[in-house]
Amino acid sequence: MERSNSPRSPLEAAAGAAGSHTVDAFELLGDETRLAILLALWEAYDPRAEDNSVSFSTLYDRVNVRDSGTFTYHLDKLVGHFVEETGDGYRLRNSGRKIVRAVIAGAGLEERRLPPTEIPRSCHTCGAPVELSYEDERLYQICTECEGNIGPGSTENAPVGTLVVYDDFNPAGLANRSPGEVFVAGTIEYHRALTLLIRGVCPECSGAVEESLHICESHDAPSGELCPACGTGNEFRVSYVCSVCKNGGSYPAWAAVYDHPAVVAFYYEHGFDMTFGLDDPEDCGRLWDLLATGFEKEQTLVSEDPVRLRVSVLGDDRTLHLTLDGALNVTDVTESKD
Repeated sequence: MERSNSPRSPLEAAAGAAGSHTVDAFELLGDETRLAILLALWEAYDPRAEDNSVSFSTLYDRVNVRDSGTFTYHLDKLVGHFVEETGDGYRLRNSGRKIVRAVIAGAGLEERRLPPTEIPRSCHTCGAPVELSYEDERLYQICTECEGNIGPGSTENAPVGTLVVYDDFNPAGLANRSPGEVFVAGTIEYHRALTLLIRGVCPECSGAVEESLHICESHDAPSGELCPACGTGNEFRVSYVCSVCKNGGSYPAWAAVYDHPAVVAFYYEHGFDMTFGLDDPEDCGRLWDLLATGFEKEQTLVSEDPVRLRVSVLGDDRTLHLTLDGALNVTDVTESKD
């Protein structure tokens, strides 16, 4: 049965808040010849070259369209949106490169998995070995014995035992890397994305990020178990969501200050440099252990009106205290001797 007063197209019906410009972009990409043009320009693209322009004739030959008029029609549709016309031909605009990169980063239609593999880290709650696994485009750190920090009842809907979930790690990140290198690469990506979110910039689209503090009012999570109300082991969590592309995530509250200058300096003074490379899985594991033991057990709500949350960072003989307001701004930094 045909609906009355229906939109012109399914795209318009689905767009909603995304707007007409999003509909236009999808319509532009809804043709095999146009996608072939983008891919051909990508194949010719060299990030080290001064000019990546491809002449009309060369591009026409690469795409292998029989009718030049049809080819020109589709090419003209892309110019100004995903393709730039230059004096020497055509080249991808940044938006065009992102379209192709998104497919390549997702490894096309190939399903990539990493079976559970032990990494150089022990669970900070129970001391059991921790395994790394990759499935359904998500990378997980999972405790082999206890319930971890995040479970099926959380907003992340993570497997039982999950300590950390990397939502934005693309399948391409597994290519030509050992499990140890995947562990470090995932951690670098995780912290890079979090650093941008904290500063209000979406790591996916550069849009504005909205942050919020969530407090589980009926939190009950004994050591090694998850709260039945929120599905996590953290009473206080922070959430970051991009107002443009909806990218974001939920983290323990300490994540809001983990790279605060006072914290970085505090740990450096205690002999730990919070930087590492792909060949440092052990240092990467030490960083996670440090964050877990140094932050997660020391979060205290000191005021409800106005909201004030204190995150305490443990050192060898001193403790660093950072106070956050309801908007996750650091309002006070102090130190105390143990």
